[in-house]
Amino acid sequence: MDDLTILRESWHEVRDPSPAAQAQARAALLARAANADTVVPQRVPPRAAKLFVGWRLPPLGRRVGVVTVAAAAVVGGLVLVESVNGPVDRGPAVSAVPGVPAFPGLPAARPASAAEALERAAAAAQAQPFTAPRPDQWIHVEERMTSGTGPGGLVTGGPYRTRVLQHWMRADGRQIAWFRDGKFQFQDQPAQTTPPSDYQTLAALPTDPDALLQRIYQAAGGLGEATDEDRNAYTFGQLNVTLRNNVLPPEVEAAIYRAMAKIPGVTLVPDAVNVDGRPAVALGRVQSGWLREEVLLDPDTHRLIGERAVAIKNYTAEGLDGTVRVKSGTVQRLVVTEVRIVDRPGQSG
Repeated sequence: MDDLTILRESWHEVRDPSPAAQAQARAALLARAANADTVVPQRVPPRAAKLFVGWRLPPLGRRVGVVTVAAAAVVGGLVLVESVNGPVDRGPAVSAVPGVPAFPGLPAARPASAAEALERAAAAAQAQPFTAPRPDQWIHVEERMTSGTGPGGLVTGGPYRTRVLQHWMRADGRQIAWFRDGKFQFQDQPAQTTPPSDYQTLAALPTDPDALLQRIYQAAGGLGEATDEDRNAYTFGQLNVTLRNNVLPPEVEAAIYRAMAKIPGVTLVPDAVNVDGRPAVALGRVQSGWLREEVLLDPDTHRLIGERAVAIKNYTAEGLDGTVRVKSGTVQRLVVTEVRIVDRPGQSG
């Protein structure tokens, strides 16, 4: 019997790649196609050459396989206050590299551009299992914020301190709750907030990134004689806050990442870290000419983990307490964000 006959008789039915693998492979392909002029070749990790992706081969004496390489915040007028509760999870991990399952020990390939990183985040969002909150449930938002205590909120250097900030928002947007002086405080919310904070309005946001951008640009009309830069800065901030403080349907979350990729000035920031000092993928945009606001993504799961703000040039401001000077490179704010659906205020998971 020849080798071809042995192979044919031993072959089992081919299994399709998982939905997550297909979504992320498609994400990588679209991102690279959209940035064909700027994408640089990336080295495939040596272990990848030993992986069999998407199907299982029969136990022959010698295996033959193919590796598929896929191409600040104020919420509804509330200033967050300090409280203490345990950490919560944002969601389960997904594939480390688009098109390749998350095998232990396999490092994620570094995205070559902001568009590619944001497309990975969009694909990861779409691949997540999701159950919408009931109107009577609550959205628990926990932030661990590291910042200084300089005048006007500006950080001129250490010492830094880390605080845990929490609040609970009813999914229907009617109430918000937080701890103050050891007691729960409740506050009624207006029917509409900017950006939206009730799940019904969030779920109705456009899932087409161009339509989503257009809606926010229209909302920016209230800025008066705003320049294009003003509108772009406003839009980046609105999308960031919406991501950070809410539970979103996967298609809406994906649309936000894809909309961010279309805002002029959004770039991939090298060597970013989160509040724990661990590596992060950062997508940043310079606001007000001196401060780069960054969205931080987990390099393995591509899920949102927080934000950072860094001075990119020396900055001087006149305040009530005199002149404040910020040196280039000074971190103004570093935040880890975690969001979860719970049944009642005070619950963390």
